[in-house]
Amino acid sequence: MADMTDKRAFYTLMGMAAIVGIIAYYVFTAATPKPGIVDSIYRQELPPPAPVATATNASEAVDESAFANKVEVKILQGSSTQGNPAYGPEPASAPSDALVTWVNEDTVPHTATSGTGPEDPETGKLFDTSIIMPAAKASVPAEKMGPGEHDYYCTVHPFMKGKITIT
Repeated sequence: MADMTDKRAFYTLMGMAAIVGIIAYYVFTAATPKPGIVDSIYRQELPPPAPVATATNASEAVDESAFANKVEVKILQGSSTQGNPAYGPEPASAPSDALVTWVNEDTVPHTATSGTGPEDPETGKLFDTSIIMPAAKASVPAEKMGPGEHDYYCTVHPFMKGKITIT
């Protein structure tokens, strides 16, 4: 008789375990995130990307030999780490007939884009070097920037900010 009770208890426990397993499967399946669906109370829509003026893109070929004055701004090693110096010299200055060249001495890609940050509606309207790979450089004629003090930043690392004064 004890044998029969043990079998009943075993089958009852196995049946209950199967039911709990099936319920747990459906509960966890319902709670699993679905690809392409973000359902969160913390979600915030990103602002639309600012249009970049293509006429001032540094991807246009610049004949460096046409410029007698050349100003080099270095993107410093380790500048992708927040808190480290970003550009050197900071602030930079150049005469209006100079060619301003940003040289990436860091190990990651960077940009030099006019504006104060991604939220600036004027971002990239004066100049945008596009992506500058490590050990590469990008140039923008100072005359395209115009006279005055101009803020710029890295679109990849928006905390990297600099200023250049064109005289």
